Amino acid sequence: MSRFFPRDVVQWGEEQLHPLRAFAIRTVEPAGITGLVLRLWRAALLGSASWLLFVGGLTVGVLFLCGMLTWHLGNFPVRRWPLRVVAFFLIEVIVEMGMSTLLIAVGRERFGSRAAVWEDWWSMAGQTFWQRGVVLVMFALVLAAVVQLVRRAIDQRLHTSPSA
Repeated sequence: MSRFFPRDVVQWGEEQLHPLRAFAIRTVEPAGITGLVLRLWRAALLGSASWLLFVGGLTVGVLFLCGMLTWHLGNFPVRRWPLRVVAFFLIEVIVEMGMSTLLIAVGRERFGSRAAVWEDWWSMAGQTFWQRGVVLVMFALVLAAVVQLVRRAIDQRLHTSPSA
């Protein structure tokens, strides 16, 4: 259990990390890639005509967002999660709105059923900030509760098992 969701910070220099885990330890890269992918995914979804595809795509987007946050948080003890979640959230929204700026510039950003214009940027930024904040905070709280419950159950099992 200590390999996933560690209780304490370890000295990373003492062991050679797999490149994917080394990537997940940093906050900027996973959050930045998440913001980039989600904004491009949103642009593709809003261009679709099928409601089923749209709803399925939103579900995949939320799962991707929560999965990337889990991948990042899994390298740290729970007590260090609050600042990590805030940093992940801010970086993700900044990158996502930067991508939105580029998409507006090339005429590919959507605002509902029409093409977005520069005047729509602030309302899209507010909506993105609000939606990502709610999803990330609620998911992090549920994930922390689950990790603590599983950790407590494993600790109880270890303390009640007979020693050989």
